[in-house]
Amino acid sequence: MPPERPILLMVTSQDWGGAQAYIFNLAQELKARNLPVIVCAGGRGELGNRCREAGIEFQELKWMARDINPINNLLSLLELTKLFRRLRPQAIHLNSSMMGVVGSLAAKLTKVPRVVYVAHGWVFNEQLPAWKKKFYIWIEKTSSSWKDIIICLFPDDEKLARELKIKAREKIVTIPNGIDVGKFEQQLLDRDSARTTLNGRDSRFEIRDSMIVGTIANAYPPKNLIWYLDVCRSVHEQKLDVKFVIIGDGPQMDELRRKHKELKQEDYVLLAGRRMDAPQLYRAFDLFVLPSTKEGMSMTLLEAMASHVSIIATDVGANRWMLDSAGIIVQPNDMQALTNAILELMSDGLKHQTLANGAYEQIKNRFAWSKTVDETVKSLLLQK
Repeated sequence: MPPERPILLMVTSQDWGGAQAYIFNLAQELKARNLPVIVCAGGRGELGNRCREAGIEFQELKWMARDINPINNLLSLLELTKLFRRLRPQAIHLNSSMMGVVGSLAAKLTKVPRVVYVAHGWVFNEQLPAWKKKFYIWIEKTSSSWKDIIICLFPDDEKLARELKIKAREKIVTIPNGIDVGKFEQQLLDRDSARTTLNGRDSRFEIRDSMIVGTIANAYPPKNLIWYLDVCRSVHEQKLDVKFVIIGDGPQMDELRRKHKELKQEDYVLLAGRRMDAPQLYRAFDLFVLPSTKEGMSMTLLEAMASHVSIIATDVGANRWMLDSAGIIVQPNDMQALTNAILELMSDGLKHQTLANGAYEQIKNRFAWSKTVDETVKSLLLQK
């Protein structure tokens, strides 16, 4: 009897972030349900390492990359076409814009039976030149006809897709991301342990008794971390006992470090770099801030909500919809609004606690991981 045809979970980059965490968690669930799964991703990074450790088959893609490069994109198309012909998947699950375009075209050429695309926030919502936005919209519209189902993570992205006439062959649906709150809480360190662990790498930056504002985000332009350092300085000038921790790495990390040094922030802003134990450390923070200019449905925001900390986030992507009056929402790039919001929560203990409690209730009641998995698996399996 021939082996069952696999389900391929595919993403552009292995570099760990929200999409990679989503794929890894989904792969574990598919494996637990005895469904044949292979994770495929470009480059090298943490996703492949985690899959191998968990006994999940992993396929590294040589030519897949984020950037538009005609030669590399063509080589990636050829690589995926060859891969699909060899593995004969029953379904592919595409994540990220580049993978969505190249993967769905390769699937069309090789007649893959089921193509599901997850839009982790539309790329054309980033701060881009007008011509580039139009180009990305055209790409998404053109490639949408090669996909059976398009999954949006929150209602506004689905609404926008319909307005722009981005139409899948079968349907476009909203399946919010989720989190297993009980499982997540089991790994969280308590406040003192989290602070001791976080502080261990740099004994000069003492955070044990300080008020801490935390951010977990990789240094990509949409995360807006370089701009955020100016907010940190603005808050520090008015409230000296507040310190900031930024956990993450990425292509803008050198520029972030240069500005950090120029602003002389070594004593009140900790650039902690990449930490794979980051999900354990949220309770080190008194407050979590997400300063992005573009988001889909942020995994770190879900984790912060499940950690019982108060949250300030910019009004992008699913942030307002997720928090639903259980956090403070400010406009992106509004330095004064974000500064004032941080100072307000640092001085208003009752509001601080009320928002933390509200966010925790939202995560438990609205964003169950089991529901996310059930609906996603249903979208992947051909109806008998």
